[in-house]
Amino acid sequence: MIKIDNNRVLFLLGKIKERDEEAFKEFFYLFQPSIFYYLFKFVYNRATAEDLTQETFIKFWLNADRLDLTLSGKAYLYKIAHNLAINHTKRTPKDITHEADEFHADRRNGKSDVDYLFLLDDYQKAVSSLPERCRAVFVLCRFDGFEYAEIAEILGISLQTVIKD
Repeated sequence: MIKIDNNRVLFLLGKIKERDEEAFKEFFYLFQPSIFYYLFKFVYNRATAEDLTQETFIKFWLNADRLDLTLSGKAYLYKIAHNLAINHTKRTPKDITHEADEFHADRRNGKSDVDYLFLLDDYQKAVSSLPERCRAVFVLCRFDGFEYAEIAEILGISLQTVIKD
């Protein structure tokens, strides 16, 4: 995971609040991969994750004038992504596609073996069977490296609830 300079993010957020498109573009390139991967863990479909990622950044830009620079802009971005993912899963029947296999095979430089694909399939089923809030906590903690307090802020729940989930 790439370490992102928090001072740079705060600077970019200030510029974004002033509607600076270049600052937004840099912010997008910093966070787009992690937002995409977070959303992909919810929907297991590349095209849907790409659409939701784009929608996340559009909503972020449209609400830029409401940014509170005393709060985490990264948490705000993830909260938008999370809400979009939850809304999508409520509207869409639960159906895990095997695009996740293709996605992870790409990440392994094309090396694919049967054991890995079976393990991945079991993993996908286990993660997707978690209740939505528990799955969100798991993905934010294990894959995106958020601290419990940040997860509580993103999901709008108490720190104790995050720890329990």
